[in-house]
Amino acid sequence: MPGKTLKFEDGAVQFRQRLVVSLLSHRPVLMRNIRADDLEAPGLAPHEATFLRLLDRMTNGSQIEINATGTQLRFKPGMLVGGRISHECPTNRNVGWYLEGILPLAPFGKEALELELTGVVTDGLTHLDPSPNSLISSVVPHLFDKFGITDDDDQAAGPPSLQ
Repeated sequence: MPGKTLKFEDGAVQFRQRLVVSLLSHRPVLMRNIRADDLEAPGLAPHEATFLRLLDRMTNGSQIEINATGTQLRFKPGMLVGGRISHECPTNRNVGWYLEGILPLAPFGKEALELELTGVVTDGLTHLDPSPNSLISSVVPHLFDKFGITDDDDQAAGPPSLQ
């Protein structure tokens, strides 16, 4: 039985983190006023909509409802299944933006997550988002260590490779 809905009236603030908490706590989330004051481009940004599609592919049973203007999102989390997923990221955000949101979920899937992201890795966006290399060298080893993730030889797993 799902818990009480997490409700936020301040738009897309902490967008990825709120979705991660929703998935890990199995609580639905409702976000309102997503860029409601932006007359030129109200609602979800392309990278946020793509992140939702990625979460939908990583889960089974998630329900995503977006109103006609894109200014309200209701997300009902499903089960994290993991598996092999290829995902194309739009060019307005660095691939690191997606990795930051996905890394906290990676250890909790039913299957091991094999994620292939294609998109911008540098190109001047690193002032907005961390590079995939910096995440892999700084965050991933600590995350693997904290959750006891090892390779097949019971040795500490090395960082994943970037292609």
